[in-house]
Amino acid sequence: MNPFRFAAFQRPRLGPSTGGRPAGIFITHVLNDRIQAHFDRLRSETREIIDWQFAYNPWTLGDLVAGRGEFEIDRTSVRVRQTVNNGNLSGHMDIVLFPLAKSANREFVWVLEYDVDFAGRWLDFFRQFSNNGADLLTTTLNTRRRDPRWAFWNSANGPCPKSRFTRAFMPIMRVSRRFIATYEEALSTGEWSGHYEFLVPTIARVHGLRIEDIGGTGPFVPWRRRRRNYLNVAKDVLLSPGTFVWRPSMTAYFHEDDTAFTQRAMLYHPIKADVAEWETEASVAPSEAV
Repeated sequence: MNPFRFAAFQRPRLGPSTGGRPAGIFITHVLNDRIQAHFDRLRSETREIIDWQFAYNPWTLGDLVAGRGEFEIDRTSVRVRQTVNNGNLSGHMDIVLFPLAKSANREFVWVLEYDVDFAGRWLDFFRQFSNNGADLLTTTLNTRRRDPRWAFWNSANGPCPKSRFTRAFMPIMRVSRRFIATYEEALSTGEWSGHYEFLVPTIARVHGLRIEDIGGTGPFVPWRRRRRNYLNVAKDVLLSPGTFVWRPSMTAYFHEDDTAFTQRAMLYHPIKADVAEWETEASVAPSEAV
């Protein structure tokens, strides 16, 4: 997702569910038949365990901060004021994601960007987490000590030792209701600032909430999921090689051409299906645009 072309979203109208069914929010800033078909597969294959909402709108994050667009954000919040004062909208997508997740009104909410795919049945992927109580599930969780060259440590600030600083790569994540409330409260103090892929895992960790990596090989992945669900190289600027990287991108979804997905039962990112790829300078890190 282009950092200067974030999506603005209508709030999901999901309401409470019986049996603790999680919600899912599928996020896109582009609307075409291929992305719609990708979402339809996702929803069809997981309808028995997740209630999905398709969240689309082409407004920019700058429009939202200025009070334009259809999705309203709290422009008086500390985090939004930081966004305005920073003058750089990159890394502030949480001002949209967390209000969306909160409005879903569920114990757990999955957030999935349009360019994430799974080489297999989506149901098989999500069923792994049906009885998982982690407050944050996402990918590429790593500490500052293990990954000191991450591009956004310089902007990271918080009321905790730097040894607790943690980063992630978040085109997919699941958050709990408890964590959403904790995150809002932490940011309201004004003591936290920086890229949201630092803020989200670090605030969860510092407040004693349970965080887990969805897979891969990092320090926060449970042994039973080690080298499962996705692979990448956390210390590489492009996260390559692997299945869940920043670049290179793929041009077809799994349901369109499964031959390009050489490792089955793995998450893949990014898939740019008739979506113009944002070109950036080599110095820009992967979480700058997803």
